[in-house]
Amino acid sequence: MGLVLLFAEAKAQETHTLNSSKITYSGYHVAHNWTGVSEEAAKGLLTASNGALQRIAITVPLSSFDSNSSNRDSNALRVLNAILHPEVRFYSEQIEQIDDKTVELFGFFELNGIQENYRLKLRLIRESDQIHLLGDFKVNLSDFDLKLPRFLFKPVEDEIDLSVDLKFKQNL
Repeated sequence: MGLVLLFAEAKAQETHTLNSSKITYSGYHVAHNWTGVSEEAAKGLLTASNGALQRIAITVPLSSFDSNSSNRDSNALRVLNAILHPEVRFYSEQIEQIDDKTVELFGFFELNGIQENYRLKLRLIRESDQIHLLGDFKVNLSDFDLKLPRFLFKPVEDEIDLSVDLKFKQNL
């Protein structure tokens, strides 16, 4: 009897590994706007228990973002202190299901070695052995003690837009 109960508890815990991702950021300046995309370099893990999402961890190398301008990308890596802190991370142990298609994550981003709490509302799509999370949100660069670069004597805007498209495949 004890072995059956142990198996039932173990089966209730699910682990999903990031299978594909697309993470996009958009930055703004009075002279021009730009977008950078990372599609291949993210690592992530998602756990669930009895279908309820419990934890998520995502790591993305800053060097994986491409804005179609190598000069802008290398400058971004300098501004983000990527030599000392080469990744941006998000971690949450508090995930609330708002409804069948929406979850809210209470966690933190880590950038430039600084952790800052954020609340993200994401769309949830369940597909057989996959969990798909999508959403848009805003992040302030000044939260991470970053000096905003200047162009034509004006700094870039502090707030950037982020968009995530994350697909997790269940580990069997």
